[in-house]
Amino acid sequence: MEIRLLGTGSADGWPNPWCVCRSCAWARETPGAERGQTSVLVDGTLLIDTGSARRARVPLHEVRTVLFTHAHPDHADPQPLLWRQYAQARRDVAEPLEVAGPPAALDLCRDWVAPGAPVTWTPLLPGDAVRLASGHRVRAFAADHWRGDPYVGPALLYSVDDRLLAAWDTGPRLPEVAHAPYDFVLLDCNDGLRRGDGQHHGLAAFARTVAALRERGAVGARTQVVAVALGCANPPGPELDAILARVGARAPFDGTVLVSGGGER
Repeated sequence: MEIRLLGTGSADGWPNPWCVCRSCAWARETPGAERGQTSVLVDGTLLIDTGSARRARVPLHEVRTVLFTHAHPDHADPQPLLWRQYAQARRDVAEPLEVAGPPAALDLCRDWVAPGAPVTWTPLLPGDAVRLASGHRVRAFAADHWRGDPYVGPALLYSVDDRLLAAWDTGPRLPEVAHAPYDFVLLDCNDGLRRGDGQHHGLAAFARTVAALRERGAVGARTQVVAVALGCANPPGPELDAILARVGARAPFDGTVLVSGGGER
């Protein structure tokens, strides 16, 4: 499996354009450190969330499934679906597209897709297990994020082929995922040093969750644990890297490509 980190940041990115804290100052001054909203491309054919699709520096024409985690527009940004239609009208894109995720996220995007466009809609709820048009097998779990909000909910986490755990925009209550270790665990660390409201991980909760996943067998020696949904609630990069290293995790910059077995390019 190969995953490309299109974005690893929070809703407001890192740096937040309105913020002058030392963490945002570091991100502005450090080449390559700017982070867009968390979005991941899997094997070139599965796009999880679209918040950073507008700034992707690789073509997305081979994507067969767009998979949304929840209906917040920094994750379910509908505009990239419209841009795909522009390319389709020029015959640069010929394949149909599947859009999958919680019903509220699909509803957010329907008006951006032309009637009769070759797009299929796959609603997902916690507990669902499906094979997507991209060929990947996905299991959906409830995220601990905006529970009970009829506009958003439910927010979902995904186990992809039991090799990737996509677990951002969630508090520290993770599902009982236990099997052979994942190749990749992408775990929310939005709250950083801040005392949050339980809808995201801070650094202390991040460490506890990684430890729990190790105890369950979901994180092993070859699992790449990556902190995502990062923003300026976290300390500047070198300090963050040192904290994450203590629990066997890291925070690669946007654009990094990770491959199973520990490789990177």
